[in-house]
Parts: sequence; structure tokens; C-alpha cells
Amino acid sequence: MDKAKDIIPQLQQFLSAEQLLTGENDKAYYTRGFRVGHGKALAVAIPDSLLQLWHILKACVACDKIILMQASNTGVTGGSTPDGDDYDREVIIVSTRRIKGVQVIDDARQVIAFPGSTLTELEKALQPHQKEPHSVIGSSCIGASVVGGVCNNSGGSLIRRGPAFTEKSLFAQIDRDGTLSLVNHLGVDLGTTPEEMIARLEKQDYTTGTQSDWDGKIWADDYANVIRDVEADSPTRFNGNVQYLHDSAGSAGKVAVFAVRLSTFERGDETQTFYIGTNDEKELVALRRTLLQNLKELPQQAEYIHRNAFDLTVRYSKHVYWAVDRLGPESLPSLMAKKAQWDVRVKKAGFLPLNLVDKVLQKVNSLTPKRVAKRILNYRDQFEHHLMIKTEVRFAGELQRLLRQFFADNTGQFFACDEREEKDAFLVRFGVGGCTVSYCDYWGIDANERLMAFDVALRRNDDQWRIILPPHLQAQVLEDSCCGHFFCFVNHQDYILKPGVDPVAFKHEVLEYLDRRGAKYPAEHNVGHQYQASSDYEQHMRQLDPTNSCNPGIGKTSKNKYWA
Repeated sequence: MDKAKDIIPQLQQFLSAEQLLTGENDKAYYTRGFRVGHGKALAVAIPDSLLQLWHILKACVACDKIILMQASNTGVTGGSTPDGDDYDREVIIVSTRRIKGVQVIDDARQVIAFPGSTLTELEKALQPHQKEPHSVIGSSCIGASVVGGVCNNSGGSLIRRGPAFTEKSLFAQIDRDGTLSLVNHLGVDLGTTPEEMIARLEKQDYTTGTQSDWDGKIWADDYANVIRDVEADSPTRFNGNVQYLHDSAGSAGKVAVFAVRLSTFERGDETQTFYIGTNDEKELVALRRTLLQNLKELPQQAEYIHRNAFDLTVRYSKHVYWAVDRLGPESLPSLMAKKAQWDVRVKKAGFLPLNLVDKVLQKVNSLTPKRVAKRILNYRDQFEHHLMIKTEVRFAGELQRLLRQFFADNTGQFFACDEREEKDAFLVRFGVGGCTVSYCDYWGIDANERLMAFDVALRRNDDQWRIILPPHLQAQVLEDSCCGHFFCFVNHQDYILKPGVDPVAFKHEVLEYLDRRGAKYPAEHNVGHQYQASSDYEQHMRQLDPTNSCNPGIGKTSKNKYWA
């Protein structure tokens, strides 16, 4: 029987019509990335359970299909969507967004998270235990998944915890002879057959607390020492760092993850945020060095926004940070899905502008107040560079003393935020990520062609922060946005190019410049289809997926079977 025709009837045996999407409009939400990336897929399968996920994987392997695992589809480098239509086999997207679940174990010291669980879901599960997960902000605002973060070694803004990482997970893997197996490295006994493992895991029919439970890392517990070494001639963290590649961690979709085991952390006390402004970038770099060397306790966050990014955010992403403020971060995934549905309806109508929904949103944005505290807006007018540092109240005195000493001899200023100002500062900061996308959507710009996003880990001893383009490249830029995790020296720089600019040549020259600075890229959003995987990283992916059946082409590697 023709394998190309065989898989749909197989999947229909255990998936309902709403779980198996084959129409182009129905698949559109899954085949296009949050920021960039799009391609063709034969079908989208949406399992409701781990057992259904296992059956889907078995069918894909039996019919020789490409498996593209997708969780929340919130990545910014296109790594969870198809890339074009030049694969040598047909693609099945497997969306795990319905397979939610968080099991709190070992007196809330650890959790086991299922593939569809989100950072927001995990945070809520831990609240009654006065605990919090590795990441509590940032990508949680767009519904990012726990497992997706681990698979991408995502970094985030929490300074003390480093990239998402664990050596304990349950995952499906295809070996060299094409055999699918379920590998249990969770550190708990779940039985022998895949069906038994899945059933016992879902029922939480296992015991923990033995010594073997604790063998292996479940978070990057050395990161605080790494970040304090401001003399090191290497970055703090970056994707493809062999130190953080293990099974599911950093796997980039080359295995199908069923569950990950992670550490939890004591929930922080009441916080104090200091808002800093300066027109001298070198001041900020010197401040970073001073604080990392002298603070007894690292702050929770140190987040940077350039004035251009601030302006684009309060103009084009106001609806995002307003929704997070009023409806909570858990509302955004459903709102994004509804917008995608309306985009499809507009497209079907045929006589309306394809970006009609975006035009309506931006019209509302242009007519409504900025919804940002006055002192922050005043700093926007005074200063080009903005930095917000958050720490627990019990550590705020030392931080404030060091800030006063530093700015007594420098030109910048700072103030201690009240509750409203702290909230607004971080709402704007985490609205920055989508501001260039919203700009492109409103003005009808193809983000895949003209939006260049650079996710860069700078050397810890670098004396420069921003990416300064030579004049001939700067002349090709229509708009730019810069933000970043400043103490980690992770810079997120977006460029919207002018019409007619060659994006490949532009990107090539920028990456050459970054190479000369000794930077590593990407820093935390993973290679996706935007970056070339390093040789070490590609070797890791080849070991995980020798037949190249799972997410082939990731990191600009081969899309062909057996990596041909």
C-alpha cells in the first residue's frame, strides 16, 4: 500500500475530525510560526493524551512520515513549524497543546510536566506550595510550554537559574534501523512497555525519594558562578552549548518528549525594582560589571530596553501588554488563536485586506492612552538606554547603595519604582518581543523576508552592548528594536529592512560582525530555521535522531532521510 496515502486512514482510527486537520485553512495556525517560519504539512494531529501521542508516532514511523513536534508554537526562529516544501517525505505536525498536566512531587521540591503544560500552568500549580518554576515571566506571557523551553535550552530573564535544563525525561526516539522506542530517564520506575509506562505516569503510579531519584541534574545549578565571572572571554549561555545538551534538553524536536522532571524554587519575597536611564551605553556596561562583582546576592532580573524598542512597543504592542495586565498571561494563547481564526475568515472573504484584523488592533492602539506610568514615560524622553533591576526587598538596600555610589560619578539617573511603575516597566519589557511583528503585520510587510532577528550571547568581558552597524548596513534598516537580559549579556536585536534589501546578504554581514566580537548565536531561542547549528550541536542531533525523521532541517541541516 502507498505509504503516502495510508497514514490518514490510520490516524482517523483513533483521532476525531477536530483532532486531525487536513484542510489548508485549518492547518494554517500550525504551519506558520509566531514570528517567522511557514511551510507545508500533510496533516496536523492533535492528541488528547500521551497514549494517543504514542499511537500517532507509531503510525508516522510505520508510514515513513516526518514528525514535527509542536507545543505552543511560540518560538521566534521558526523551529516548530515546517520550513518550505522541499522535504523528501511528507510532514505530520503533532501538536501537544492539549496534553496538559503537572505532577508536583517530593514535597513540591520537583515537578513532572507533560508536553502541553505551559509556564503559566506550572506557576499556578506551585503557588499553593509557596514555590515557583524556573521561569515565571517573559515567554509565559505568550503561553510558552515547559517542555518547549527544555527542548530549546531557553534562557529567560531570571538571572540566578540559567537556561532551562534537565537530565531527567521520558521521550520517544527512533533508532538507526527505524525502531521507535519509549525511553524512561525520569528516574522513577514506570514498568517496561510503552503502554504501561504511559498509564502509570498518567495515574502517578510511581514512588520517589530514593537515592537514584536524585542522580543527574534537574537545573543549571552552576549558573550564578558563571555569570559573576565578568573577566571570562566567553558568553554565559547559548544554544548548542554542550554543557546543557542531554536527552530532551536541547533536543530541538529530534525526539518526542512525553514528560520532563524539573526543580522548583522558593517563591521570592516582596520585590523592589529600580529603573535606570542613561544616554551613555558604556555607563551601563560598567554598572553591570560593578554590580556583578560587588552584590552579595544577585538580583532576580536586569532587563534592558532601548528607546526605539520602547516606542515601537507602546505604539504597536499595546494590545499585548494591556491584555496581559487586564486578562492575565494565560489569556494570550486563546486570544492569538482567535486572531488566527479571524485572519482565515478575512482571507476567505476575498474582498477584504488580509491584514484587516491587525489594522483594527492598531487603530485602537493609536487612539488609546499608552498605559505606562508617568515617571517611566519621562525617562523615555530623557534617556536612550533603559535598565530595570528587580530584587527582593531584603536585598534592595545594598543594591540602592551601590547605585547611588555609581551614579554619583556618572551621568545617568535611577529611581525606586512603586508597585504601578514596577508592573508597567515589565509589561512593556515583555511586550517588546512582538512589537516588530505587529509593525510588519500592520504595514503589510512579510516578516519572513524583511524582519531580521538576532539573538546574541556576548562575551562576559565585552565592553560593548549594542550591535553597531556600519553606515552602509544601517542605511538598509527601516526600524530597529533592541532589548535584552543585560546581566547575562544576551542581546535581542530586531531589524525591519527597507524594501528591496537583500536579507541574506544583510544577515551574513551582521553575523560576520558578531563573529569578530566573539559572540555566540542564538543565545536562547534556539537555531530554528534561522541559524546554522554548530558542528557539536549537529552531532548531538544526529545521535538523537539517526534517521533524521524528527524535525529535519533544523539548524539549516539536511532535510533528507539518514541526513543524506
